[in-house]
Formats: sequence, C-alpha cells, structure tokens
Amino acid sequence: MRALIIDNNISPDCWGSPDLRRSVASVPGITLTVRRGPQDDFPRDLSRFDRIILSGSYTSCLDEAPWIAHEDELIRRALDESKPLLAICYGHQALARVLGGKKLLRKSQTPEFGWTKIERRIDDPIFEGLPRAFHTFSSHFEEVSELPPGTKLLASSESCEVQAFRVEGKPAVGVQFHPERNLEEAIKTISDWKRKKDGRPLSHPDESTRHYDPKVVATIFGNFLKGASALKGFSE
Repeated sequence: MRALIIDNNISPDCWGSPDLRRSVASVPGITLTVRRGPQDDFPRDLSRFDRIILSGSYTSCLDEAPWIAHEDELIRRALDESKPLLAICYGHQALARVLGGKKLLRKSQTPEFGWTKIERRIDDPIFEGLPRAFHTFSSHFEEVSELPPGTKLLASSESCEVQAFRVEGKPAVGVQFHPERNLEEAIKTISDWKRKKDGRPLSHPDESTRHYDPKVVATIFGNFLKGASALKGFSE
C-alpha cells in the first residue's frame, strides 16, 4: 500500500506533518511519501499512489497562490482518477473549494480549538467502528459553510455543521477535525495556546485525558488505509 501525504503546513516546526506520518505509519504494510504543498512540490503522476492524504495548514482557505491552485489541480486529478482521498482541516476546505468554489467557505462564527464532540449523521466506512458521537481534536478559524454539490454530510458538531462529508461516486472524504493529534501533542498545543493568550476560544482545555480516545485515530486511518474492504460504500 503506497500512501502520499501532501503536507500543507506553513509553520516550520510542523513541516513534514509528523503527526500524520506517525498515524499512517502505525498501519502495517504502508509505504509512505510526503510532499510539500507550500513549496509547490506536487507529483505529476498519481498512479504510483494508492491513497492520498491532505494535511491541515494555517493557510487561509480563502487565500490564492500558485501552489494553492496547483493543489486544487491535484485534487481534481485525484477525483477524476477515483483515487482514495482523505482531506483533513485545510485539506477538507480545499476539497470543498474544488467541488463548489470559495462561496462554500467562511470564517467560523464560533472557531473550534481543543476537544470537539463529533456527531455522526449517517453510517460511512470511514467511521465504521466508532460510536455515534465521539470527541477529537480541533483547530480552525475557518470552515465549510455549506455542503458541496454531489456530497453527503457525514458528521457535524455543535459549532460546525459540516464536520465531515463524502463525495458521492468517489472514494473521497473530508474531515474538519484532526484525528491524527495524539494526547501528548494535544496537551502541548493547548498549553501553547494558553501561553499566547491571543483570545481564541478553548474547548475543554483541561480535559485532554478525559476526551482523548486513541481508538479515533486508529479507526479512521485504519479504515482509510487497510484496503478495498475499507472503501466499500464510498461510491455507493
């Protein structure tokens, strides 16, 4: 199984998406390649890869730049080739942008930072094995405001209606939250936010141990990466 991560991080200390690399590498039998979006380092040929994962970023989903346009082109190619795609946070917003344009994106009325309760709306292979509601890590000022055409809503939260969606007829899913964030990383990130005192709203900042569930990351990445059986239902 050959997996490609497009790392969209613009903060140097996050280059290479170490949390995503760890999550992907935890699934046996994976050969992993990481390419840098902001450096315009996109593969021309996607046929070498069995799975594609788009990372988050502090880049605004409303920004324009050559590398952003090229990533949108990569997403279109992945969809045209029915390449299994998992788009996370900024990647989720980019997928929505490709499907329906910037009009589907906005600054969040209630940004989510910390632990978010996710409510599943319908059954889907990406969430198979998880309860109808679960907590996971969030970090976003922007969001998908409206479901893109040709997609199904998979999950919502109290503050963000489009937490996850699936492209109908294609093995492509976007999730606004960060299933790859482990407990240690979450505690450190929240501690950094507290120290900055920049006014961002923090959700359950002192309840990381209570809300972190390692089953979330193992289930979502396992379902996406394990093979053909994990894709059953994506294109139904």
